[in-house]
Amino acid sequence: MKLPEIKTGSAAALELGAEEVRRYYDDNTRLFLSLGQGSEGTIRRAVWGPGVSSRQQAMRYVDSLIVERLRGLDSGNGLPLRVADLGCGVCASLCFIAQQLPVAGTGVTISSAQVELARQRIAGLGLSSQVRCVQGDFCNLPAGLGPIDLAFGIESFIHAPDGAAFFQQAARLIRPGGLLMVCDDLLAPAAARQHPDAERWVQRFRDGWKGFNVISEQDAHQLARQAGFEPVETLDLTPYLEIRRPRDYAMGALMRCLGWLPISGSYWSMLYGGHALQLALKRGWIQHLVVIWRRS
Repeated sequence: MKLPEIKTGSAAALELGAEEVRRYYDDNTRLFLSLGQGSEGTIRRAVWGPGVSSRQQAMRYVDSLIVERLRGLDSGNGLPLRVADLGCGVCASLCFIAQQLPVAGTGVTISSAQVELARQRIAGLGLSSQVRCVQGDFCNLPAGLGPIDLAFGIESFIHAPDGAAFFQQAARLIRPGGLLMVCDDLLAPAAARQHPDAERWVQRFRDGWKGFNVISEQDAHQLARQAGFEPVETLDLTPYLEIRRPRDYAMGALMRCLGWLPISGSYWSMLYGGHALQLALKRGWIQHLVVIWRRS
């Protein structure tokens, strides 16, 4: 299940990585939606943060953080704030945000299957005047999407074949003074990953979840600064994840029994990587963070 070797920065590497991710989501999005942690059309995980009292709120916790940041922004021209979701899935987050605030939202996904589902969702909610979904690679964005007041990526950053390209494209997109928010699984500091098994389990997560860009917060800050961003805030959401559910223990048992077998298929790959992620989160080798930068 090893991912193909990626040579960071080359056009061929970007195309290869993008094609891996496209196939992954084209093949599995409907399954992810039906078997995920919530029923709100989101693929990401529930976050039981402060003040959350229901699963619906937990599934919308990160979206609500984005709404809070948007309330503190000014478009500068009296028009609705311009928002972009980089790796938008089926545009569930943008639709939620548009129901809370007057925004002009653009979702970008590499998956044609997700574009189809997103457009159905947007039309069904009557949000076609506020939200649109386009197919594209956030490491090589289509022209004409900016300028944006706030761009975000929820559990999509790790799929970037080139982290530097992600920030460079975000810098093209976001206006000076605008915000970039990333919510994803980042490596804990090196001192927390000294256990001899840490790298093996982190690599299993990378392989299973197409995690070309599983890097540390420190490395992300370095890449962001090179592209013209300055750090604003980091929130650690790890304590609020569901990582000890009965189904997680059952999955762990399944992986111990069958994980060594050479079984192929992208959904099996997701289970394989998800089990590794759960273990790495519990042992403190990976952190689930929200990191916010401002375009300088």
